[in-house]
Amino acid sequence: MKAMIVSDFAVLRSAILQLLGICAIIALFMGYAMGTLVGGAAAIAAMPPFMLLFSLAATDEQNGWERFRLTLPLTRRQVVFGRYASLALVAIGTIVFALALSFLLLGVISCMPAGTLPEGLTPAENPPAALVGSVVGAVGVITLGMAVTLPLVFRFGMTRATRFVPVVVVIAIACGIGFFDAGIQPTGVLADLVQWLDTGSNYLFLAAALVAVVALIYVASAFVAAKLYEKREF
Repeated sequence: MKAMIVSDFAVLRSAILQLLGICAIIALFMGYAMGTLVGGAAAIAAMPPFMLLFSLAATDEQNGWERFRLTLPLTRRQVVFGRYASLALVAIGTIVFALALSFLLLGVISCMPAGTLPEGLTPAENPPAALVGSVVGAVGVITLGMAVTLPLVFRFGMTRATRFVPVVVVIAIACGIGFFDAGIQPTGVLADLVQWLDTGSNYLFLAAALVAVVALIYVASAFVAAKLYEKREF
């Protein structure tokens, strides 16, 4: 599995460096356009894991690398678990990078004269707990998406799997649009949850719970993907 991780990061080295620069630029533009550092932090946190997933999947199909790799002293289970471990490290690294960049920008904002930036970009409107919660939440949601996507990629390959992933995304978006267009407002337990999140540092508790749930789903997905990959014929 270690050999698989080293191989993946050798492939991703240049892509990661380029992506870090792109994320820094996007953080500045989106933060200013949205008028909130929290939104910009979540946006850049959501980008790297999913983009690098498809970069690795594309490399697997390029020049028959995936088939050649199976001739090496690597079992199919090691390939799957190594890929999951690589992307888990990418997700953790994304959280660290997004938080470091967010707090750096927050420090810069704190030093600027009052009235220079929109009200939404003031430190009071972007508390540390909200930044941590937004970044961890965004990476958690994307990791959940990877847990759904990876078994499809290992079973069908990237070319065929990408036909299924957009269907899942479109259905999820359609359900979300239908929910909000219906004018449904948070009531009862949901309203209490929204109010609870806006109190103190409760975003951190939700982020911790999300990490635990997503980690379990991600591990379960790895075993499903391993089973599917063992049955795949090239």
